[in-house]
Parts: sequence; C-alpha cells; structure tokens
Amino acid sequence: MLKYLLLVIVNVWCLPLSAQEKEPFYGYTTIRTPLSIGAIVPDYKLQQVLNYKKTEISLSAFSGKALLIDFWAAFCQPCLAQFPKIQRIQEKYKEELQVITVTSDSLQKVIDLFENIRYQGFNLLTVARGAECKTNDSLFFAFPHKYIPHYVWIDKNRIVRAVTGQDALNDDNIALLTSGRSLAAINKEVNIVPAEHPAMYIYQEADIAEKMMLNDSIKGLIGYSMLSGYNRKYPSSSAIDYTGIYAERRIRTWNLPLGTMVRLAYGKMGKEIWEQELTPAPRVFFNIRDTVLLHKLMVDFKQAPDTTDDMYCYDLITAGKGRRQLMERMKEDLYRYFGVRGKFVQRKVWCYILSLVDSSQLRTKGGGPYVSGNMYYLKLQNADFSLLAEHIRAYNEGSKTTRYKGLESGIIVDETNFSARVDVNINARMNDISSLRMELSKYGLALLEGERSIEVLLLED
Repeated sequence: MLKYLLLVIVNVWCLPLSAQEKEPFYGYTTIRTPLSIGAIVPDYKLQQVLNYKKTEISLSAFSGKALLIDFWAAFCQPCLAQFPKIQRIQEKYKEELQVITVTSDSLQKVIDLFENIRYQGFNLLTVARGAECKTNDSLFFAFPHKYIPHYVWIDKNRIVRAVTGQDALNDDNIALLTSGRSLAAINKEVNIVPAEHPAMYIYQEADIAEKMMLNDSIKGLIGYSMLSGYNRKYPSSSAIDYTGIYAERRIRTWNLPLGTMVRLAYGKMGKEIWEQELTPAPRVFFNIRDTVLLHKLMVDFKQAPDTTDDMYCYDLITAGKGRRQLMERMKEDLYRYFGVRGKFVQRKVWCYILSLVDSSQLRTKGGGPYVSGNMYYLKLQNADFSLLAEHIRAYNEGSKTTRYKGLESGIIVDETNFSARVDVNINARMNDISSLRMELSKYGLALLEGERSIEVLLLED
C-alpha cells in the first residue's frame, strides 16, 4: 500500500510504507559471519515450517534444486504484492527450484495471514521466526539485510549466486539460476547496520541519515534547508524526526523524484507524527509550461528514472515546531528550488462510486473492535464503516504512481452516507474491481462508475 511513503523514524526505527508492530528481537547477542556471494550454504535446519508436509526441515531436503529465499513480513505491502509472482515461479519451476519464504513474524501471525489469503492460491513454503524459535536465526545471520522484500539466490550446488530486490524476479533470471549460469549482473549492494539481531533490519536504521547532511547532535542550529542529488546507498524514503532536539522540526527525504516530494509536501497529515499521507498520484494535475520541469514531475516513483539527475535528497530544519510548519516550509522550498507551486481545486473526473443499495446487510454483532487486512482481504468487527472505504481507496488510487487515466486510475468516491459500526469480511484483491464488486454486494454495497467533481492538486510553474 502506498498510502504512506516510507517514513523513517530517525532515532532507530524504519517504517516501510505503512506502520507495523514491533517484534521481540531484543536480547540476541550471538553474531555469526554472513555468507557472501560465492559462499557455500550450510545445511541449515529450519523449524516452524508452514505449507509443507513437515514442520521441520533441513536445506538438504531440496538436494538437486536451486533455492530462492524470500525475506518478507506481514506488514510489508510490497512483499505481499510479490506473492502472486513468487507463487507462479514456484509452480512453473517446481522440478528445479524451491522457494523458501522467511519472515520474522510469529508463527500465529503467519498462520492467520495465510488463512485470510489462501483463497488466492498461495501455498508458499514459509518459515516463521518467533521469540521462542532461535534455530531459524541462522538465515537472518547468514543473509543480513536492511530492506524487504529481499531475495537470496542459491544454485543447485548450494552456492550463493546473488542477493537482489524484487526487480530481479523474472523468468530469465530464474533460468540463469537453475542452469548454474552467472547472476553477477543482478546483484545489489547491501549495507548492514550492526544490530543486536539481524531481524531488526526493519526497525534499526540509525545510519539511514548517515548523520545525513548534518550531525544529529549539533545543538543551537535554528534552521536550514539543503537540496542534494542522488545517493546510491539509500532506497527512496523520507523521515520526520519525532524525538530529540529536532522533534517535529526536521524532515528529510532520500532519492525521491520531484513529483513524489511534491505529493509529500501537499499530502494530508496522519494521526501519528511519522505518518504523512501522499496526495494520490491520479489526483495530481498539471499546468506546467516548462517541459523540463514537467518531465521531472512526471518521473514514476516505481520505475527507474531516466538519470539519477531526476532523484533528490532534501533536508529541512525549521525554527518552530510542528508538522504543519514543516510542510509549509517544504512547499516554499520546492518553489524556490524548482519553481513549482500547488493548489487544491475542484475537477470533474471519472471514478468509482461506493454506493449503498441495502443498508440491512450492514450490521455488527458487537464485541471488541477488530481490524485486519491487506491488499488481499479486509476484516472488520464492530469497526467504523469509513475504514472500508479508506481501505479500498488506499489500494486503488492510493497505490497508483501515474497521472489520471480515467477509470484506470481507480479513484474512489464514497457516497454511502453511512457511518455506523459494521462487521465485514471481504475476500478479494482490492484492486480487482470485478472481484471486489462481488464481495461488496454481500453487504448491500455497489461500486458504480460515473463522473464526479473531486478535490485535486493542481501544479503550476
């Protein structure tokens, strides 16, 4: 889900794309030597195995097959988005390749997740790491990393051939792995922060700032802003300091296209300090005369830019405290550095309209409020109905990275005027409109198509 940009809590944590629960990784002190490219992988024993005929296995059980190890987490929407591709790869190459998905989540959390998404056909062999299962630590120590999803490619001779991100997942590279040919071209640089336990990679990002443009401990600095170019060490991300001397006074971004920086500056503030909602890309319109500037604004966040000149790092410290002041100053800087301003206007667009057909189908049996969901499902128990519309919107217009293209942009308008608490169990991929419509119909809801006047962000030079 791209409702929230990757927001780094500057002290020690990293929140990729959406907030997550903190797992009990503290207290592990044993450090083992990581395996590098070309190393032979030991016959690790794995416990708490799901979606397989045994709950304990050793890697030798897959002798004669190449291995693709997928590190993921239940909170990580980009990880879950790769499941269909991973499942297809496993089924297509089942005689030559074994996919092993590895998560630091607890066993019960992973069991619950697969119960909710199994209807999609997902039955990937999964290893769950819990607080009581230290055996599975071997994979985290052997292949430490900071960002997920993260993939380790191991050939049939148990030799590490590559470590990559999701972009490398394609048939050509799988063919190279299973045939024993070189994967050197797809390797990525992995920079590791020393940690008590490697499974803390998703939280411990103390070096993400590289003490970025200024040392965090400098006192007496009233305010400043700085714009720099691409830094290959870091993924696209942003951060708002929420503790320390710059709490709610500092925002930093790393390797973001200009368009994403603008969507961040003009986005809505979330409930938590570190939540800054991006203005959905389909709701951004342009009145830009400068063709060079227009190109920079149109760089797709998900796709590689034409050059690294289209990516920027930005650091801002304000004299006053507060996220609103930060965002206003960031807007001023974007005009000062690039000559682009934004304003919200009304514009008529084609969209999907969430409508109420039969309110009698929307009820709750009461009980404690419960909310669980991702791109494949949504469960609400005695929860506010507005969460349903927000969830659908996040995985449609909120997940797009390109400008408005009519219905294809998935803009969602809620015209139900319904505000009660409900019980809902939606089993559909949220951006699969036909499947979603079928599920919504069970609750007297419909997704209609039509033109509506909505608020959009108009960018001008």
